[in-house]
Amino acid sequence: MDPYTNVVCPDCGHHTRVKCEMGHYLLTNRHAAGGMSMVFLARDTTLERDVAIKILNEDYSRDAKRMEEFEREAKITAALSHPHIVRVFTVGQSFGHYYIAMEMVAGENLEQKISKGGAISEDELLPIALEIISGLRAAKSAGLIHRDVKPGNILFDEGGHVKIVDFGLALVTMGGAVKADEVWATPYYVPPEALDGEEEDFRSDIYALGATLYHALSGKAPLPHDVKSTRAVRKAKEHISPLAEVAPWLNPATCYLVDKAMQLRPEDRFASYAEMEDAWNAASQALRGGGAEEPIHSQDRIRRRLKSKQGLGGLIAAAVVAVLLVAAAAYMLMNRGGGEDAGGGSGAVAGVDDLEVLDQMDQGGGFDPEAAARISKLFRSAHSLLKQKKFDDARKKFDRLAKDDSLHEPLSTWVRLESVIAVCLKGDSAEKEQALSRFNRHIESPQGNPEFVPIAKVLGAPQVVREPSVGSEPMAVVHLMALALKNWELGAWPQAVDLFEQVETHPLPVGSPLLAYREVARWYLSDYRKLAPLADVSDLASLEMAEARLRELKKQLNQLETNGRARFHVRVWQLRTLRLVKSMKEPVQVVDHDPASVTGQGEDAYELVKPKVQACLSESKFAEAAGLLQKAKPESATPELLTALIYLSDSSALFLGLLEERVPPSGLDLEIQSVNDKTKVYQKIVSAKAGGLVMKLGDKDEFVPWGGIAPDSVISIFQNLLKPSLSTAEGQMHTELAICYAWLCGLEDKARLAAEKLSGSNRGFSKRWKKTMHSLDLHQ
Repeated sequence: MDPYTNVVCPDCGHHTRVKCEMGHYLLTNRHAAGGMSMVFLARDTTLERDVAIKILNEDYSRDAKRMEEFEREAKITAALSHPHIVRVFTVGQSFGHYYIAMEMVAGENLEQKISKGGAISEDELLPIALEIISGLRAAKSAGLIHRDVKPGNILFDEGGHVKIVDFGLALVTMGGAVKADEVWATPYYVPPEALDGEEEDFRSDIYALGATLYHALSGKAPLPHDVKSTRAVRKAKEHISPLAEVAPWLNPATCYLVDKAMQLRPEDRFASYAEMEDAWNAASQALRGGGAEEPIHSQDRIRRRLKSKQGLGGLIAAAVVAVLLVAAAAYMLMNRGGGEDAGGGSGAVAGVDDLEVLDQMDQGGGFDPEAAARISKLFRSAHSLLKQKKFDDARKKFDRLAKDDSLHEPLSTWVRLESVIAVCLKGDSAEKEQALSRFNRHIESPQGNPEFVPIAKVLGAPQVVREPSVGSEPMAVVHLMALALKNWELGAWPQAVDLFEQVETHPLPVGSPLLAYREVARWYLSDYRKLAPLADVSDLASLEMAEARLRELKKQLNQLETNGRARFHVRVWQLRTLRLVKSMKEPVQVVDHDPASVTGQGEDAYELVKPKVQACLSESKFAEAAGLLQKAKPESATPELLTALIYLSDSSALFLGLLEERVPPSGLDLEIQSVNDKTKVYQKIVSAKAGGLVMKLGDKDEFVPWGGIAPDSVISIFQNLLKPSLSTAEGQMHTELAICYAWLCGLEDKARLAAEKLSGSNRGFSKRWKKTMHSLDLHQ
């Protein structure tokens, strides 16, 4: 029967714990259980202190070899006195079990931290890494290697400081190498030489520490969970992605620290813990935005590094990166192929110039600090531009990243998706389709990543995305944002809001440039909160309420934080509310029928405003025309006629506003004809302004109001900018606005033909158009 077993009295049924006293230690609670041992919380009844008791399992307690190893662990650990190694108090035997009494560490372990919060930020983990290095360095000085460094064996005391535990697999090396009889270490973190049955030394612990840091910084174990057999584990270790590929927000110097530690061949890893500490210093300095603590040219440093053939190139790389990079996140690649060291294997000699070493590193295909600096700057800059709402500039940065030869898959595809997101945020639907097309072409190309095919299919499909399966790793926030934007543009706002809220709460490391997407998500959530109560016109029970709604819509339109669909919806709601307002207005009874004397309640008779309306229409001042019509008393015109004219005028005003919004900053190369002078042709649209366009005539730029542009040219602008499609709701709405404009501007045949085609796809429009045409025909 194991210690601390719960037994039931056969007579009274009372539960009690048995075998709770082991020497002068009283077991109080079971803490953990492993393959070879169990750990209990206990009370030292002699010294009145809490301790941890590690007990060898019953089966192993009968194995002489295991008992010998267990006792050896106790003696090994007891011989170590270091603030970052758990202290051992004593070893004993009780109830046929060997036990070790050791320091009780009150805090959680690193594995629990990762499970609870995912990837750990650099500024939190780097101090932890230094304390682990310090503890392992002390073990090496005592002639020991741990052989089972992993997150679960890194404990934290009440002050948050590291305590390394579980030297059960430790080997005595006496400063050299030794071969183990068995492999018990955890597959994710075990070094390749252990799996190959080769000799191990302190560099095996360096590998396991690198793998532990890899897991903590990325939130992802170095190997997939489904890799089980020793042969599969060994093979998988040859294809571990560089840390920067799975955690691109990290500082390149931090990535170097981890990737160097995890080199396949021991001789390509850090040659000493001192060298690893130097790389740690460079990473820490880079994170703080400063340079190295001492110049990289320091002769003392160079002389120290000359003891290791592999060390100088890597150290210089890290230090140069520390000077170059102030970003806390970066894209970077370190080629691990062939087991080559990040330093390129340069045979350094005293006095060698740093730039020459960097050149050798570059030629050797290793770490390229210049490329890392370039990529880091572009990555941080692109996300900063997103936050500044400079979407065109952000897209260009992402496109440059995607074309950078130093950026491999999958990051090359991720940044292409971010380029699509930048276009979506701009709100240009035509440009968005082009960006999605480029994204799809890349995925389908030989250089593309087939893992992104499902994402591309979902983004291109017309269906709303509901409850997507998205990972928890930081880069998954890009996937979430793309899906949220898709739902938003489809008008599925509740589903979009759900995804934007997931973006807002997605776990991201401190300082990550990807945090920009949280801010973007807040823009959309803010617009939704503003607009959601304004969508439904069925709750407008009075004219006063409807007119108040119109005022509120106008106000919110000017305060929107996002582009694209939200503005489109507000304009549609404005049209609907305008129609409702007009339908609510009742004819005013007039006693004096002299048009010149009718001014009742600020309204004018239709006959009085008609010339003004016609003048506004002839100058393409449709909003003004609609305003005059809304104030007109239906004395000499039926309410149906006024409703028809207001519908056409409002739609035309919205149409021109849409064109003004869609003119790109770079302008549009399109010949535009003047309405008054058929021989006057403008060569290019330079930009749009309220009420018209700035166009190039010869070598001069000229502002031309909409009324001065030939209607045929305006329709050409529409077709070039929006490329309307009747297969989408957005395309149908845009076409409806263009038809209204064409009708009012004298292009009646074109309007009729387009209306006939649209009526076949949109029954709502068909009814509106027939009613409008009927009202106009009655007043010919």
